[in-house]
Parts: sequence; C-alpha cells; structure tokens
Amino acid sequence: MQQNFYRHAMTCGLILGLVFSVNFLLSLSKSLWLGLLTYFVMATIIYLTYRFVCHYRDTEQSGVISYGRSLWYIVVLYIFAAIISSAVKYVYFQFINPDYLNEVLNMTMATMEQLQLSLPEDDAYDYLENMLTPINFTLQYIWVNAFLGFLVGVVMAAFVKKDKGIFDA
Repeated sequence: MQQNFYRHAMTCGLILGLVFSVNFLLSLSKSLWLGLLTYFVMATIIYLTYRFVCHYRDTEQSGVISYGRSLWYIVVLYIFAAIISSAVKYVYFQFINPDYLNEVLNMTMATMEQLQLSLPEDDAYDYLENMLTPINFTLQYIWVNAFLGFLVGVVMAAFVKKDKGIFDA
C-alpha cells in the first residue's frame, strides 16, 4: 500500500511538475497575455491536484481516505512536482539564460537602495549573490513549492477526505 502511495504520487508529480515548469516559462515572458495565462495555469494546477488526490483515493484507497492521508499525499505530490520543475529552472538559469539571476540581483539591490534600507551594502550583496546561484535558487524553490503544497493541502484535504460509511462492509 505504501509503495503504491509513492508510485502514484511520483507519476502524478511528474505531470504536475511539467505544468509547474510551463508556468515558470510563461512567467518569464514580458508579454501581458502570456503573463495572464499563468493565472490559468495556476488554476489548472489546483484542478489537477484535486483530480490526482481523488484518483488516488478512488483507485488505491478503495474510495476512503482520511484528512491526514490526503494532506500528506498532496505535500508529497508537490515535492515531486517541485523536483521536476526545479530541474527545469536549473537548466534555464545555468545554461539557457545565465544572466537572469544577476539581473534579479541588480534589481533587488536597486530596490533596496530606493527603499533606503539600512543594511551593510557589501554584506547584503554578498548574501544575495550567494543565494542567487542557480543551484541555491532552485533548491529554495523545492521548499517553497512543498510549503505551497502544504497550504493547498490544508484546504483541499477537507474536500477530498471520505470516511467509510456506516453501511459499508
């Protein structure tokens, strides 16, 4: 049963990771229409999450799943999806557009100057520069997406959970 849990989560996580990756690639565009399309992709992610959990409940759990089990499934699903999308992000930051993170660093420093934050500039720049390497940035996204999965799961698990009926054998 546990093996089917992870196999199902990995298979669905691969699909969800590809959708995460599409969302990331669309968010890079300067086009307004492609930027608006990311909202549709986010709604698709929520819908797919719901469908995947329901599919797991109905096929692997005989139609019965607890709140905790569905929450855990969603978190694991998002972790696998985050690993897939982080690999795409790493390839993009490392090989396709290696200047992207430097541009983000420069924009962040400019924003900090405009806000007149009282941070030691050399320390802040060094810290951000270390944080905005392709590997560090993509690893951070794994934890961000796992946390996002937890938040989605807290709400969605309440809708997906299904207890055994009193007349069920």
